[in-house]
Amino acid sequence: MKKLVYFSSLLLLSVSCVKTKGEISMTYEKATAVYGSLDSLRALPLLIQKQELTKPRNFHIGSNYVLVSEENKGIHIYDNTDMQNPQRLSFIQLPFLRDFYVKDHFLYAAGVYDLVKINISNVYNPILVSRAENVFWTPLENDKGQQLLGFQYTMATDKFEVNSPEAKEIKKAGKLHLDFLENVIPISEIPTFFTGSNSNSKGTLNKIAVEFDHIYVIEDDEMHVISNGAFFSKVSSVEIGRNTETIYGANNRLYLGSMTSMTIYNANNPSSPHEISSIEHAESCDPVLPRGEVAYYTLRSTENEGCNGEGENTLNLVDISNVNKPVELESIDLASPYGLCFANNYLFVGEGYNGLTIYDASNPKLLKNKVTISNVTAFDIMIHPNNPDILILSNSNGIQEFQIDWTNLTLSFVGKLMY
Repeated sequence: MKKLVYFSSLLLLSVSCVKTKGEISMTYEKATAVYGSLDSLRALPLLIQKQELTKPRNFHIGSNYVLVSEENKGIHIYDNTDMQNPQRLSFIQLPFLRDFYVKDHFLYAAGVYDLVKINISNVYNPILVSRAENVFWTPLENDKGQQLLGFQYTMATDKFEVNSPEAKEIKKAGKLHLDFLENVIPISEIPTFFTGSNSNSKGTLNKIAVEFDHIYVIEDDEMHVISNGAFFSKVSSVEIGRNTETIYGANNRLYLGSMTSMTIYNANNPSSPHEISSIEHAESCDPVLPRGEVAYYTLRSTENEGCNGEGENTLNLVDISNVNKPVELESIDLASPYGLCFANNYLFVGEGYNGLTIYDASNPKLLKNKVTISNVTAFDIMIHPNNPDILILSNSNGIQEFQIDWTNLTLSFVGKLMY
């Protein structure tokens, strides 16, 4: 497939700018646009031989398998029948992959442009069921009808007229996009994924929810709503707060966590959810987990771990018995809270490199008996789908599986899959 046809440029303002005779000399990173055929990429074989794992992003644990996503490329399939020796077998090819979610033997994968649904009832023979094209972004095209596939980067130094549109744009935004005709492209018209500001969310920081016969995908300040019935297509878009990071669906509601709030949406009309209430908080990272009449959310501000270093590090309990007026019940100080998981009336809170904290949540509104296991790393937490006594913890290098003793709340190592 011939990909590279026309070129455009991204100019990033450097720290050195010298004004000379009505011109400005700028050293910048030049991004040359790569155009090609999206139809050709969509026609690539779904399943190919195993690939090297270089940039892992998310994971999913199945009954006897593990799926690990490769940023921008696809998903690795591991046989996990022997937990002490998982084997990488094959690769689901999904160009532009951003995030994925698994529910009821179906895998939902969000790319830059498309959302696809894949039947993985036999995970070793995945079958494409549906594709909703261009639901997240309308592709930019050159004059040959080819679509923007990404950019190639080089460093360059050039001169620009001081009062030119290019110079003004660079001064205002610090960067400049040009199309293949060298016309300025507003950054709002370029997919966020291509401009390098996509999130590195982990585990329970899900950006996809599959509920109420619909798929909900959050992206920057928009929630995309896609029907999950016979017709797999986008039905609406909902404006949401900027920096929204997580989404969780339950009981005809959607719980959105952003860096500044927890917001609840009514999904009685699943095609058009609407906001019903919100709780503001200090700027921090924020996953949400509802359970009955209580919603739990964590705030993380630990420096060098991706969040605002001046915010809070807390586990927060919110009474949602009156969903129109949620009430904050308690805020518990923690070291660096990440993902949340419920199992056997216990609430598990991953604290990254600070370990795993466990609460007795038999009374959901009054947590007690805190236990911290400090010799593990826990970003995301989940219970094995086939064995309720196997706890799975993710870290930056992979996942580890532990047998949990529910009486003493201790962990015994079972196996691992390292990236």
